[in-house]
Formats: sequence, structure tokens, C-alpha cells
Amino acid sequence: MADQVLSALERLFARWLNQGTNQGSLPLCQWDASWRSPCELGEPHAGQIAWRPTRRDSAEDFSALEQALELTLHPAIKAFYGHWFSRPLPLWFKGLQLTLLQPWNGDDLDLLKENQIGHLLMLRKLKREPSLFLASCRGDMALVSLDNQSGEVIFERLDSGKRVVLSPDLASFLARLEP
Repeated sequence: MADQVLSALERLFARWLNQGTNQGSLPLCQWDASWRSPCELGEPHAGQIAWRPTRRDSAEDFSALEQALELTLHPAIKAFYGHWFSRPLPLWFKGLQLTLLQPWNGDDLDLLKENQIGHLLMLRKLKREPSLFLASCRGDMALVSLDNQSGEVIFERLDSGKRVVLSPDLASFLARLEP
């Protein structure tokens, strides 16, 4: 499962980068001296720096998060967030515009974990099944998430609790994303 997610994520990053390099350059982002990342390439120029998704040297350990929540995280979510650094990626899934989330650096991963905790605690309070967000959508109250029990990728309306299955698993979802 985790290997399939990692392979699909790597292929997605390659497709995304190929689109940018076909247009003549690597992606640029605003450079912030206090928010560095292993994704950064070269030196900043005019307040911007080139970057690309970068595989981490070692996988992130999510055991403390699992213990704090008393919840075993689905292996797909640990593979998705635990092996790469990247900027959020604007992508499409069957006409749905979304922003796929990834941590930019170790501190960003810590913030992402805190936000996942908040999301899971909110779902518990509302007596909903646990999910972990993967992407934001245009509306503030809509997310693309991973159902922690089934491993399905879902479109989740936070205001109503409505869920629609987008893909049977994360690897298949990643394979169908388009830059």
C-alpha cells in the first residue's frame, strides 16, 4: 500500500514538473529566509527562488501523533505526508480544482500534524468517521480527504458532513490528478 502511494506521488511530481519545464522553467516561489526548505534550488533572485519537490532522507515517524489521538493512522496517509517536501500543488481531478497539500519543511510538517489533530478532534466531536485531509478545494468548507478506516479518497463537506467517494484508494487518486 505505502509503496504504491509513494510511486504514484513520485509520478505525480514528475508530471507536474514536466508541465512546468515544458513551459521553460522550474517553478518559482517567494523566498523567505526564515522559512527555508530542502526543495529550494540555487539562490534567490528578486525575492523568488526556484524549487522542486524533494524526497526526504528518512521517513517521518507518526507514532506520537497516533498515541496522542489513540488512533492508528492509515498507512497511505503516512506514506503521503512522511516522505516528501513540496509546496502545495494546484491540480485537477475530474473537473474539480484542488490544492494538494505537502509540507515545505520540518516545521511545516509539525503545523500540518497540528491541523490534522484539530480536524480529527472536530470530527470526533461531531461524531463523524475519522478522515485526514489531503487537499483543499475552492470552498472553505470542502476538503479532499482520506477515510482513515477504508483508505478511500473522499470529497468531504465539513458543514454538512456529506462525503462522496472520489477514488477507492490514494494511489489511484494520485494517478488521476492532472496539472
